[in-house]
Amino acid sequence: MPDGTAMSRASEEIEFKAGVDAATLTELRRLPVLRKHSAGRADTRQLLSVYYDADDLRLAAAGLFLRMRRVAGRWEQTVKAARRAPLGLQRVTEVTDPAPGPAPDPARISSPRIRAALDEVLAGATLSEVCRSRMRRTQRLLRTADGVVELALDRGVISAGDDRSELCELEIECVQGEPALAFSWARRLLGGRPARLLQPSKAARGFALARGEPLPAPAPQQARPGDLAPVRTADEAFAALFELYARAIAENLYCVMTQPDPEGAHQLRVSLRRLRSLLQAGEGTLRRRHSRDLRKRARDIGRLISALRDADALIEDIVGPALCGDAGEPAMLGALEAWREQVRLTTRVALREAHATAFAVSLLELADLATWRPRDRGRRRRLRGRLLDLLQPALDRAWNTACAHGASLSRLSAEQRHELRKDLKHLRYTAELALLDHRAPDAGRFFLRLEALQDDLGLLNDLVVLDRVTPQLRSQAAASVFDRLLERLRKQRDMDPAAVLRRATRRWRVLRRDGPFWQPQDVQRG
Repeated sequence: MPDGTAMSRASEEIEFKAGVDAATLTELRRLPVLRKHSAGRADTRQLLSVYYDADDLRLAAAGLFLRMRRVAGRWEQTVKAARRAPLGLQRVTEVTDPAPGPAPDPARISSPRIRAALDEVLAGATLSEVCRSRMRRTQRLLRTADGVVELALDRGVISAGDDRSELCELEIECVQGEPALAFSWARRLLGGRPARLLQPSKAARGFALARGEPLPAPAPQQARPGDLAPVRTADEAFAALFELYARAIAENLYCVMTQPDPEGAHQLRVSLRRLRSLLQAGEGTLRRRHSRDLRKRARDIGRLISALRDADALIEDIVGPALCGDAGEPAMLGALEAWREQVRLTTRVALREAHATAFAVSLLELADLATWRPRDRGRRRRLRGRLLDLLQPALDRAWNTACAHGASLSRLSAEQRHELRKDLKHLRYTAELALLDHRAPDAGRFFLRLEALQDDLGLLNDLVVLDRVTPQLRSQAAASVFDRLLERLRKQRDMDPAAVLRRATRRWRVLRRDGPFWQPQDVQRG
């Protein structure tokens, strides 16, 4: 049996993790709300954690992590099991026992079930050190009327052999109360601060180093329903889609707030629009506050990044491909980059002020706790039915709206064409949802035609961007080169607005003539 001066502990650990930078960590330590709700004083200490596994890392492959930790001069042995994939809260069955020293000893595990699971996976294999972490941790208990959480602010280094990775993160662990309390504190603490909400655990980072794998770096994510497996019920579809969109928005927002990659702003705007289409399609079935309030928040945050996206489109999609060796172009491009950087900084300030990270936390809560599910029995019954049946009214509305707005495409103003383009995007994002239905009809031709039409309208919009977006170039010479470049672009044959508009009009006429793939006769044929 385990011995020692400390007591054995077995529990389910429910915690929220987020990666932040050192400046944000310092800022968090000084928040007045921590002093207001602290149950006692903060405790700061150094933690050494050493993770063990067999040479082939079979424990990690089975979802088991064996850790030795030195705390306040004493050693303890912890086994963590059933760690969820990082989406919102991480749930871990954790067994901690006192240990006489740094060497692991599976026989000392006080939980018979966990000890048996670990012995079965090890099958006699020898344990050896895989990785370790050294952290300076400040932790405190935070108490409100809804319950108690433990906040830990960590800064330190994870190492495996000669490979090292620095880490700054916060952990919010539920001690007393519902899991939603962790999300509530995450929103309160993070607000609009840049934070990586899909933060891999320390063990996951250390084991990646040990395997010689690159650590999962932040990168723009696409949110494509087509990447999901077909489903049989609407409930399955909404669950998978909310998780997909929450992940993409959280990661893309972090990329916009910390990285210069233009793909981040593009994918953030697309994933926000897809989320809005999903919420609109579920209106009347999902809980009202989700189908309306979150849709409004998604729209507002999308508007905040529109200026940055316009700057990216101008430089990456219009000006960049059109360069042809003008001697002044390096100076012009440098001036454009300086202007875009100013737009980026302004966008980041706006996102902070709008508490955009708190919005992303709410989406993770929505997906993790399934708070989108209605309480009403009738609505729940609709969710248990076919996805295509539930989406039919939303699909018809999206199609009819686009048809009404684009009835006379050739005579629309630039602003009206832009609105039609948005209508078609909403139509496409809603129609793509229907393809998750395991009995969805064939829609290949419909999407090919729709995408070709969107491309034409996008090109027409690029021509408008040339006139609407005026970069603030500080150098008069750079501005002159930019003006010459725009004049050259407007004279190119494939940029002729009249020709593009005629082609778009033909494509729109064919699309309307054949109709949408979900119409009853098409469904029957499928």
